Amino acid sequence: MDNQVLARVAEAYEQRQAENRREEDRRRQEIARKHPDLDQLLSERHQMILRSVRGAFGGGVPADPEQVMEEYNRKIAALLAQKGYSSDYLAPVCFCPLCGDTGYVYEGSVMRRCACFQAAYEKALAEAGLGQERKASFARFDEARFPDTPLPGTDVTQREYMRVVRDRCEKYALGVPDGPIKTLLLHGGSGLGKTFLLECVGTAVREKGVDALYTTAYDLLNALRNAYFSRAGETAQAYFDAPLLLIDDLGMEPLMENVTVEQIYNLLSVRLSRGLYTAVSTNLSREELRARYTERVSSRLLDTRTGLAIFFQGKDIRLTRNEAAGA
Repeated sequence: MDNQVLARVAEAYEQRQAENRREEDRRRQEIARKHPDLDQLLSERHQMILRSVRGAFGGGVPADPEQVMEEYNRKIAALLAQKGYSSDYLAPVCFCPLCGDTGYVYEGSVMRRCACFQAAYEKALAEAGLGQERKASFARFDEARFPDTPLPGTDVTQREYMRVVRDRCEKYALGVPDGPIKTLLLHGGSGLGKTFLLECVGTAVREKGVDALYTTAYDLLNALRNAYFSRAGETAQAYFDAPLLLIDDLGMEPLMENVTVEQIYNLLSVRLSRGLYTAVSTNLSREELRARYTERVSSRLLDTRTGLAIFFQGKDIRLTRNEAAGA
């Protein structure tokens, strides 16, 4: 549902950009129709810009293009004021000067979600009933849900162990999109909190303005398979482009010969080569991962140089709640 909300907000921003372009065209046409002298200056400035671009490749260029541009801008601003327009009437139209209504800004080479987009996204989440009070987050992680009894063969309780697991997951989330650990694997038995912590990672990353795309392994494989065999232009590019991809329940998707392993291997390899982040949850053990997906896939999930694998162990907290209820 979060992904659907995100897609709607992104679509709204695309529509806003289209409206901005239409308004810019309307203003330019108005000037051309009502004020030929001003339109002539705009055309001259445009031609000067083109000559400067060509000059970079060996053609003629004004001795001081910046000074010439400033002179054109000064004359255009003066004429606009003389004719009763604001000085920025012909400037690019946008509501947010930081991102130009694209929804994204750059910090160095890193693209992040603009504050205006994040605010729109949070508002849309709240309107969809997915506000902060319902979202998985590290702040909402309740260690008291886990038994305060030692794990088998240790003197560490499951509650203490899960506290450490939570902290390691949060550290991974803090490292996106600049940290060296690209892959996070949460593996172990069912009912131990893997999905919740996977979603916590996604929430923490989104709150920093970095996109995180959540999918189940079942839905992911369907999308990859459909795109691979599609003749209608279907694409699964979003899974290759998301700064953080969250894959829940790996191992629950159908194992199709020459499809499942190959598609997942390709996805993981491309994302690693591009320095993108991938977090995966699975009920499979390391040995089961190797058996199901071969060494090629499992090595990308278990590589300690670029990844972090966290083993979940203890009692299924759903069963312990049921036991407490029946006591």
